[in-house]
Parts: sequence; C-alpha cells; structure tokens
Amino acid sequence: MLTLVFLHGLLGSKTDWQKVIENLPHFRCISIDLPLHGAEQNANISDFESSAQFLAKKIRCLVGKEPYILIGYSLGGRLALYYAYQAKIDRTQLKAVVAEGANLGLDSVEERLTRWLHDQKWAMRFSNETMENVLSDWYQQPIFNHLSETERRLLILKRKHNRGSHIGRMLMATSLARQPNFYSKVRSDSLPFFYFCGERDRKFCTLARKKGLPFTLIEQAGHNAHLENPLLFAQKLDALIADLTEYQV
Repeated sequence: MLTLVFLHGLLGSKTDWQKVIENLPHFRCISIDLPLHGAEQNANISDFESSAQFLAKKIRCLVGKEPYILIGYSLGGRLALYYAYQAKIDRTQLKAVVAEGANLGLDSVEERLTRWLHDQKWAMRFSNETMENVLSDWYQQPIFNHLSETERRLLILKRKHNRGSHIGRMLMATSLARQPNFYSKVRSDSLPFFYFCGERDRKFCTLARKKGLPFTLIEQAGHNAHLENPLLFAQKLDALIADLTEYQV
C-alpha cells in the first residue's frame, strides 16, 4: 500500500497536516515532526545532511520497505528536496516528491549572503526574545500579507509554544543560504517532482513561473495552502497520485 509521508514547515508540527490527511482516507498517511519541533525537541542536527539522516531513520521505522511519496511544506519541502536528490540515504522506495511553497535554491553568492544575514537576524531574535514578540513581527513579513489580523493572531497563539532557541538552531542549520540549488536536478532526475502553490502566494507563484517550473495552484489559499484550503489540497494531491500511479503502471 502506498504511504504518504508529510513534513511540516518551520514553527509547525505534524498535526498541521491533520485536515489534509482526514480527506485522504484511502492512503496510509504519516506526518513527522521535524527536528527540534513537536515531540523531537532533543534531535541532534546541525545541517541539511544530518536533518535528512534524521528523517531517513524515522521513515525506515514507520514505512519499512513499502513505497511512499514525500510531501513537504516550506522548510519541510526544502528538506524533502535535499532528502530526495542529495542526501546519502537509501531512496529505493521513494516514488515521488511534492513540495508546497518551498524555495528550490538561490542562484548567486550575493543572494546566499543576503539570506544568511536575514536568517541570522531572525535566529538571534528567536533565541533571545519571547516567542510572542518575535512571531508578531514574523507574520508581518510580505509572504504573509494575505492574512487578516485575526488569522495572524491565531497563528501566533498556535506557534508560541515552540522553543525559541530550538527554532533559532533549526533556522541556521537549514538556512536557504546553505541549501543546494535543485532547479536543474528536479528537471533531470528520474524521480518525479511536483510543486504546489497557493494562489495568494505571489512570491512562490511568481518564482515558479520565472523558473519555468510547472505547478499545481491551490485556489483560495496563500503560502500555507494545506492549512488554508485542506480539502482542495487533498483533492489535487489525490488526482496527482492517481495520474502518477497510472503512468507508472
């Protein structure tokens, strides 16, 4: 039986995927807490490779030798990309990767430096200030412009229980500045890759179009499309898997 393995984003937890999973009853679905999140506060990671090794161990225990598809949002999507296309692991049973609102990589040294300084600033704040104080600014970033004030407050309430020092560590360990650029890899590799993007997520819709990356649009949703429109996300994921399965047969 095909298993769907879900990875949440920075500040999230495995429960973020619950509404999507409820709409996919005909699949075996597993959601994993990322390192330093949820129940994995003691995870020992320092970079993309150690994070991928952490995920590989979890997936081996939970999935065994059954086929699976890896679905990741934002940071979870970037970790899924590294896991699938670069990590030193056994990917024999991995059948496809789906990334939602995830950056596939930066093009220049200048972009990497700018991003490193950006992530360093946020990591320092997460490590030294109260979560509520940092989150109130975090959700004012342009990528969250579509959110109402009520939606922002609800997200702050949902995310404030994270440990700031752990979020800071994860942010630096998996900074986009340290991530390989996967645009060429997803086009040339035989492993199927799919990209989902919320229609209100102007940044990533624009980036996908600029890079010529085909994507599945999730209407009435922004950057966090699977939380904002879980039913449609599940329906489009279901249709994608049906097409993929038919093609592979």
